[in-house]
Amino acid sequence: MKNLLNSILLIALLASLWGCNEEVFVEPQQYGSVNGQVLNKKDGKPIQKAAVRLSPSGRTVQTDTTGRFRFDTVLAGKYTLQASRESFRDELTTVEVSGMYGTATVLYMVNENPLPTEPALISPTTGLTAVSTTAVLKWKATDPGNDPLTYDVVITREGSTLPTQTLTGLTADSLVLNDLAYGTTYYWQVTVSDGVNTVTGKTWSFRTVPFPNIAYTFARRMGSRYQIFVSTDGTTAIQLTQSGNNWRPVVSPNRQQIAFISNAETDLHLFVMNYDGSNLHRATTVPVAGLMPTDLSFCWSPDGTQLLYPGTNKLYVVNADGSGNGLRVVAQAPYGRSFAGCDWTGQGDRIIARTTGASIYDNRFMVMSPQGRDTTTVLNKPASRVGNPVFSITGKEALYTSDKDSFQNEEGRQLNAQITMLTIATRMPWIVMGTTGTDARSNKPIGTNDLDPRFSTNGSKIIFINTSNTGTGECTVMTADFDGTKGQNRTALIKGAEMPSWR
Repeated sequence: MKNLLNSILLIALLASLWGCNEEVFVEPQQYGSVNGQVLNKKDGKPIQKAAVRLSPSGRTVQTDTTGRFRFDTVLAGKYTLQASRESFRDELTTVEVSGMYGTATVLYMVNENPLPTEPALISPTTGLTAVSTTAVLKWKATDPGNDPLTYDVVITREGSTLPTQTLTGLTADSLVLNDLAYGTTYYWQVTVSDGVNTVTGKTWSFRTVPFPNIAYTFARRMGSRYQIFVSTDGTTAIQLTQSGNNWRPVVSPNRQQIAFISNAETDLHLFVMNYDGSNLHRATTVPVAGLMPTDLSFCWSPDGTQLLYPGTNKLYVVNADGSGNGLRVVAQAPYGRSFAGCDWTGQGDRIIARTTGASIYDNRFMVMSPQGRDTTTVLNKPASRVGNPVFSITGKEALYTSDKDSFQNEEGRQLNAQITMLTIATRMPWIVMGTTGTDARSNKPIGTNDLDPRFSTNGSKIIFINTSNTGTGECTVMTADFDGTKGQNRTALIKGAEMPSWR
């Protein structure tokens, strides 16, 4: 019995010792760390003195000058980090801590500054008319938090569903608009941003000044091309055409339209537009053609409904409205000759036309009826460069230019082109303006050419160009009084301009 009792006590003792041994090997708790940085979402800069709370532990630390924070001895598990600071929206994120490892994170906070004020209009007053085609738009907005502001401006032209201009990221509260269309209403709207918040203002409007009452039209070289311009005073010029090569503008009899030659569609054609550049359309179906493109000219019919123009060996007339109707051949040039230019007077209803032979120096003037009948040669210059004729108001004379030096070369150069008048009935030419005479005001400079003359609407003046006879000098539009014998008071009107026409 005693041995049995001892055995039982031994077993109990061993069991007790075994139980104590299990308690010693229980797995210990694991700890790690959490660190990170708090940044401004707007600009990525660190936010200092932000309170960062670790939940559910309840521990809180404050970010340093670099926006950094750190929690050490954090029991492994999942936690929520909450960053707080005055004037910023609280930011939350979740992190998981693993034993013996650090957990890093970045929190981006949004500044909750008050919204910028709605843009207020300064100028031009909404609904204002007669605004210049170079307009200065001004507005005002402020930010309660003194954050820097930027502006987006959207500008829409009347009749358009899409913005004419959209400008973004402006730092100034004003904007200069150039080359606005005349007589047009524009709508504009400003959106202000402080980098986080945006506020869009009301839609404002203004209307530009009407198109001016122009006095002249002319062609001007823009690089390697000509474009059509108009001017009210010879000082300020308005460009009407943009694409293609456009030259020889001629004003209609009612002064409301301008026709010109253009290669915008490859072949040379006559185009017509209103004097402000609107309602542009092609008038011809058969191309304009001749020996030298820039030497060609055309004219309006006296009633302004048709255009008369050269087409190599034929003289055509076509309706000016672009309908394609009314095309007919007025005259056929003699064998081996081509039409170069023409004019049509309502006084006696006659046409004068210039033809050239194989050379630009072989020229004739013919007078005929609008049906091409009763053709009479009134000038024959087989070895001299002359310009295209234009009728006087009475229709009894024709104004043109003639090179008095009878020079010839392959480029068609002329050395001493002078403005000349031809009396149709007697076929008597006489110099109107040149290098002869005693009145210095009527004399053109030596070594220059006077070209492309036209009468003013009342016949009292002549408009023309003067340029160096080298063919490479600048052209200047000139005016002079016309008294029937010689031009007086030569006056420079527009520099860098060619082929002028009165309106």
